[in-house]
Amino acid sequence: MGQAISSLWRGITYRGREGHYAFILHRLAGVGVLAFLVLHVFDIFLMAFGENAFNDFLTLYTNPIARVAEVGLIFGVVYHAFNGLRIIIIDFWPSTTVYSRQLWWLVVAITLVLTLVGGFFTLRHFFM
Repeated sequence: MGQAISSLWRGITYRGREGHYAFILHRLAGVGVLAFLVLHVFDIFLMAFGENAFNDFLTLYTNPIARVAEVGLIFGVVYHAFNGLRIIIIDFWPSTTVYSRQLWWLVVAITLVLTLVGGFFTLRHFFM
């Protein structure tokens, strides 16, 4: 067990720096968005069992934990989208590779700002 954790830690911290963190966050954001899509398909599937089953499941989304998860979803979608654009820019214009770190920090800044704005509107009724 200890070796597995050590191996996982080496995989996470390998080379460190912005490129590796961008890689890890991009994959995690993608998996998070995929998990949401699977959940969304499932809740739409519940319509086959009647409107009551569908509405009962939707009440779970009003739970405070689900609202915080929605803020995580906002982060995942925004980060994945803007980091994908960063990757496209670097792929199509290889001369921009020298700006990879700066572009990643720009993606992080945009993601944090948009997540804070979206998070405010998602969570505001808990604080007001």
